[in-house]
Parts: sequence; structure tokens; C-alpha cells
Amino acid sequence: MTIHFREITPDNWRLLNSLKVKKEQSKYVAPNVTIMARAYVYRSQNSHVHAIYHAELPIGVLMQRDYEENGKIYCVLDQFMIGEQYQGRGYGRAALQEWMSLIGTEGRHEAITLCYHEDDEVACKLYESAGFQHTGEVDEDEISMVYPLICCLENSDVHKK
Repeated sequence: MTIHFREITPDNWRLLNSLKVKKEQSKYVAPNVTIMARAYVYRSQNSHVHAIYHAELPIGVLMQRDYEENGKIYCVLDQFMIGEQYQGRGYGRAALQEWMSLIGTEGRHEAITLCYHEDDEVACKLYESAGFQHTGEVDEDEISMVYPLICCLENSDVHKK
């Protein structure tokens, strides 16, 4: 499966904005134009929105940003969506794994963190299968998870320099 990321540009943003999740999932993820605006608002935290492509087909959007605490930098998976017509084909899992690999090889982050809505069982299963662990922290209806990258930092070429 060929999954890769592209920049969001004036040429593709409308197409990406037209991607929607299933109606019942809309309470768990923001609309794509809101995700793009959110990234702009968080630009001081190194936010970035990736257009997710399968070959030449845009299938989803992923937003990340940095979060610093006690001198350590964490990568926050802020928003992640795959268009409803592409769900159930393994694209979400493949995109998540590809993105986690990219973050791990950067060697900048202590861990990847995320929150998911407590009723979103599909997201919970996806994140658990990717190696995320529950932190025990709950903020209203948002459950926190973490994927430690210490092993990646210790073994990365970036860290050895």
C-alpha cells in the first residue's frame, strides 16, 4: 500500500476539504477546513497539516503540533481523519504507521501524545494496535494516550550526532 504525505497547497486544499468522515464520526473530528485553521492558530507550536495520499488519490488529513513540558518536546497528534469512502481499507492504519515512523526518525520528540473521544471505539482500537498506551488521564470526555519514542531517540542517527 502506497501511503505518503503532501503539503496542502492552493491546488489541493478544496479537494481535501471536501473529504468527510462518516456522519456518526463527525462529533470526534473537526471538519478539514477547521483542522487547517487550527494549524494556523498553533503555528507557534510547530503545527503542520499533512495531506494523506494513496498513490495520487487524496484520502485524508493529519494535524500535528509540538508540546513542550519540563524541557521535553512531545509531538501531539491533534487531528486525524480518513474520508468515509476510503475507510475500512487499511489506509488509516498505514497512514498512522507511516507518520509515526516519520516522527520517530526526526529524533526531536520524547513521545507522541493524543486524545480520543471516550465513545470512539474505532479510534481506540486503532491507536492501541499501533502501540499507544493509555496514560490514565481523562479530560472531560477525552482519553489520553502516549507512544514513547525514547528508544527511537537513543537509536537515531540524529541523537548520535
